[in-house]
Parts: sequence; C-alpha cells; structure tokens
Amino acid sequence: MSVAAKDLMLKGASLHVEDRGSTLVKKLSGRYHALPVVNDNREVVGIVTEASILRALREEKTIFQCTAGSLMTCGHLEHDSCRSPVTVSPDTPMKDVLRTMLREQLSTMPVVQDRVLVGVINRKDLTPH
Repeated sequence: MSVAAKDLMLKGASLHVEDRGSTLVKKLSGRYHALPVVNDNREVVGIVTEASILRALREEKTIFQCTAGSLMTCGHLEHDSCRSPVTVSPDTPMKDVLRTMLREQLSTMPVVQDRVLVGVINRKDLTPH
C-alpha cells in the first residue's frame, strides 16, 4: 500500500488571513517555516513564509503593520499571487506531494478536502530522523 498525504499530514497548523504581529511570529518561529493562510471558512487562500516576513521588513514595515493576508503568496514559484494556491488532497500519493514541493520550492504543503484545510505536510516530517 502506498503512502498518501493523509498518512503524514499534521492537523491544526495555519494562519488566519487577519493574523498579525506576535501571532505571526509565534506560529512561524516553531516547527514551521511556512504556513497556509485560511479565511473564515478554513479555505486556503495563500501561504506565508519566513521569507515573506523578511521581505516586509526589508520594505521597512513592522510585523504589526502586516496581516497574513498582506504577506501571503499563492506558493507558485513563477508568480506571487493567484486564485489557486498550491495544495494537495489527502489522497495525493506521497511521490506527487514531494514532486510538487520540490518543483515549487515549498517547505510546507497545505492538504485540503473540498477546499477546506485539513492538514499540512512539513518538509521536516518527510526526512528520516
């Protein structure tokens, strides 16, 4: 039996589109270097990375001026924003999850079912300990 996204995903890790300041820093300073951004319906609308925060700081913004919604990208390497963030379904085979993460250079992959976030896969979870 092959391994699928649902076998390795962790539940509960995300940012709300209106999260800002210390909430952003706290959630991104632990296990995750990137997190999916969700709206009130838990639909994934983007991804915030540590690099997103660094870009804002480079532009002389403070973390308290920025919301997750203002920092997020869609996760596609070729552009910053679109209506279809990079995600996988719970049944996506792990080889396809890995291929997408490598192609888009993602450290965290949102797992969605019926457009709703059900978990995330972190690159750290895929490497042997």
